[in-house]
Amino acid sequence: MKYAELTSPELGRLAPDLIAVLPLAAVEQHGNHLPVITDSAIADELSSRIENKLPDLVAMLPTLWCGSSHHHKGFPGTLSLRSETYVNVLLDLINSLIDSGFRHIFLLNCHGGNQTPFAEALYRLNLAHQGNDEPWIAGASYWHLAANELGAQTFMDSPRLTHACEYETSLMMALRLDWIKGPGRGDNGHFKSKFVDPLGYAPSRVVVSRSFHQLSDNGALGSPENATPEKGRELYDLIVPPIVEFLQEFATWKNHD
Repeated sequence: MKYAELTSPELGRLAPDLIAVLPLAAVEQHGNHLPVITDSAIADELSSRIENKLPDLVAMLPTLWCGSSHHHKGFPGTLSLRSETYVNVLLDLINSLIDSGFRHIFLLNCHGGNQTPFAEALYRLNLAHQGNDEPWIAGASYWHLAANELGAQTFMDSPRLTHACEYETSLMMALRLDWIKGPGRGDNGHFKSKFVDPLGYAPSRVVVSRSFHQLSDNGALGSPENATPEKGRELYDLIVPPIVEFLQEFATWKNHD
């Protein structure tokens, strides 16, 4: 079900038996070749596919299009909430869902910069709602939920998703080829270390904070020049099933008696 299309009485009646799914995204720079709406457009497409497969299990909320993107503000077009503001936005929205009767709430994250603040929000919510009839609140980035499937595929040239890369460019090409501005190029030469991989292709052993203008002259990483619409369609077909499988399991999670 689409949350926005239901009436207030319908939501009050259905909430205890549905999973409220809130897609988290961003409006931010994605290099010279992708529109700033990229993360939100991907979130909308994933949401639509998930809702179509689970129409009686989920209440799919509209995508929260503004995210925590201060690390992209070195490039024009980025809209961002400070991390502390973003945490409070999530707290207010999720508490509103709880007040409406939802007992299973899932954050579907589609922007890497949201991961730390949404984890902080979930931590605070768990502490605040311990007790009788406490809600289940979970969150995950789509590339983590689909990590096994993405890791097993053989049609992508790049090992993992990064930013404005072969993966995101392919996903956008599958949606709106007319939005792609010429061949993309990833700028990957600014930071070399055997302890940290800014692309995320290999596990990093050290946490380091770097804004995107410190990593890339054009705001893109990876190999977007290898993207195709066909790859994007195959990626959607890989990403959606594990999210659906998780939500089906999540619906069965119960509190201890």
